[in-house]
Amino acid sequence: MVRISQLRRAHGMTLADLVRRIAEQGVTVTQSGISNVENGRKRASDRLLIAWAKALGLNPLDVWHGPVSTPQPEVDEPEHAA
Repeated sequence: MVRISQLRRAHGMTLADLVRRIAEQGVTVTQSGISNVENGRKRASDRLLIAWAKALGLNPLDVWHGPVSTPQPEVDEPEHAA
């Protein structure tokens, strides 16, 4: 789950910060537990992943599948003068 590690870092959170925020939601996990999930050595329960997403201020589905986004219009590059 490299992506979830990147999300944590992008939010400026340490493992300890994340563990604390998850614990505030009533889910117990250790720093090594988080690290094991982030590095693909263990799988997280649905309950943990939901708490994890909320701790990062994200929709749980965005964490699992990536954010749903609308296509952006294509931008034409200006033509270069010959």
